[in-house]
Amino acid sequence: MFSRIEKYLRKRANEIVFIELKEDKYFKAKNLKLSKDISLPIALQKVISKVNGKEENDKFSLFDIIQGMIFMLGIDKDFKYNKDYKEFLLNFDENIKFKILEQGFKYAQNDKKLDALICFKASLYIDKEDINALYNYARVCEELAFDTEDNNDLNYDFYDEALEVFEVIIEKYPDFSLAYYHLGFHYMNRKQYKKAELIWKTCIEKGIDEEKEMEILNKLSENNYKIQYEEGYSLVLNGRPLEALDKLLPLAEKYPEWWNLLFFVGLAYRHLKEYEKALSYFKRAHNLKPSQVDILNEMGLCYMSLGKIDDSIRYFKRAVNLKNDLPDILCNLGSAYIEKGDYEKAREYIMKSYKINPQDEITIAWMKELEKITK
Repeated sequence: MFSRIEKYLRKRANEIVFIELKEDKYFKAKNLKLSKDISLPIALQKVISKVNGKEENDKFSLFDIIQGMIFMLGIDKDFKYNKDYKEFLLNFDENIKFKILEQGFKYAQNDKKLDALICFKASLYIDKEDINALYNYARVCEELAFDTEDNNDLNYDFYDEALEVFEVIIEKYPDFSLAYYHLGFHYMNRKQYKKAELIWKTCIEKGIDEEKEMEILNKLSENNYKIQYEEGYSLVLNGRPLEALDKLLPLAEKYPEWWNLLFFVGLAYRHLKEYEKALSYFKRAHNLKPSQVDILNEMGLCYMSLGKIDDSIRYFKRAVNLKNDLPDILCNLGSAYIEKGDYEKAREYIMKSYKINPQDEITIAWMKELEKITK
């Protein structure tokens, strides 16, 4: 938690300057004195205002310094004076975390999302278990994930951070239903449909307001065919192609434009060594997604299994032209050239595969096979 997004927050450090106390001075609040060796943070804008005479009093207030401390706690969890700042803030007001949260809410209401996030993170530095700080921190991360110049883009650092924090919340506070509500959408977006279903059902069991419950029920209704798809492709990947086809074929009739679905039907048939059937589905998937290298690779494997080596090489080469750093495809192309009897080309591609991943057992096996043949 925190590490993936601090690179964005630390950029705000240039908005802070530090003042040093004179040797005979110290900073005090109530019973706590801060050592003169501890630099005191002040917002740069505050300094500029005073230098330009925009404020009548040219001295910095206690509030100015407290604001600076809060800011530093929020932008860099590893800043060297953070422990001192935390001790000072708690001594000044034992309920300081609530004041920081309130400030975060105000920033959020005014659409100052990064400032809000800094406040919620500062509050978590003071109390890492606080449910309000955790939840609002995750919510602002979600909003920042979509707050990009391109509305179709997504900042996955913020999105992944939100997911992690919601998962932390349900572990620490298993009855906090709002976290389950948000997690369901995260799992849906990651195509983890069964997981989304389970987490949303738990949300309803825990209790959620009527509007959100209706939204979840509608999503669950829409989600049924996606769960069937997820179960189907999981069966393919687990070596159970016949069971997979029972799940996937009815969907393929209903959703003929869903290339991922067609791909996994093709993969199930290839595992069953029904290569012509597999090719028919891979071709349909390829028409929908012509630049998908996995489809091209699977077509190459099918043609090779059918003894159509020139066709196999053609599709492997198309895949390599699109993505030339995948060792499995390079190795497949090399093995196809072995079948063709072009050992020079075979060596070229197998060695490319080996350089990318010298630990790959299949590549090593084909290298040994090539050496035997060419001795």
